[in-house]
Amino acid sequence: MSPAKRYFHVEEANRHVGRLNQLFGDVMQLRGQLKTLYAGLDKAGHAPTNDATPEDEAAVPDEYKRDRQVFYAMADTLRDCLQAIAATGCVIKDLEIGLVDWPALHQGREVWLCWKYGEREVGWWHDVHTGFDGRRPVSELSVQPAKGEP
Repeated sequence: MSPAKRYFHVEEANRHVGRLNQLFGDVMQLRGQLKTLYAGLDKAGHAPTNDATPEDEAAVPDEYKRDRQVFYAMADTLRDCLQAIAATGCVIKDLEIGLVDWPALHQGREVWLCWKYGEREVGWWHDVHTGFDGRRPVSELSVQPAKGEP
């Protein structure tokens, strides 16, 4: 039996915004550093790969081994940041700009609460099929009480 789908209210999503701004700041910085490091290693013919064998690693000159170790450590940190972002209940829609959505309900249908890195709060929503270009202000959402509330 799968768990019931979780829907969010704007206030719930807003509680995560401060942490998400911090995490996406880290993500943006790490991605930039990883791209630069990868480009340098690739240019030297020693780009990190997922299918590297111990023999491949042994053939890497010492001057590049440290950079590869740094690359792998930074990639692990990036993965941790992405897991922390997902733990808020949001879905990452665009990593380049730091765009996430939380599932919500509006007038009995599923919609997305939409937030982008740098925004002070969740101020937008959109239908599931319209995406970012169809964003509308959250002031248009009808507030649906939780079960058991009047």
